[in-house]
Amino acid sequence: MKSDPGALPAPTPLPKGPNCWECRYLAITWDVRMPYGCKFMGFRSKVVPSLEVLRTDGRFCGGFSPKPPRQDTSDKAQKASQKPVGNSSQRRETDPRRPIYHINLIT
Repeated sequence: MKSDPGALPAPTPLPKGPNCWECRYLAITWDVRMPYGCKFMGFRSKVVPSLEVLRTDGRFCGGFSPKPPRQDTSDKAQKASQKPVGNSSQRRETDPRRPIYHINLIT
């Protein structure tokens, strides 16, 4: 099948920029007005930092560095669950600062 001479060519997919959620330098700030930050470039923004860099500079972020792989935490959880519980704290009965009075609220 021949293409029409006046037809537009198929659009090429745009390249994807770095994903800040996978970057080690992404920071979530305390500031409600500027919730995202980049520790590498040292700024805060209303939007994800990679979009701010693309909007300001016209290029994708050059400071992207992937997060290190996570440690397997399932081993730690299994080790913690294997420990015996032991005796509960006796602080209520032995606390010298103030006695605890039990009040019966049901009459």
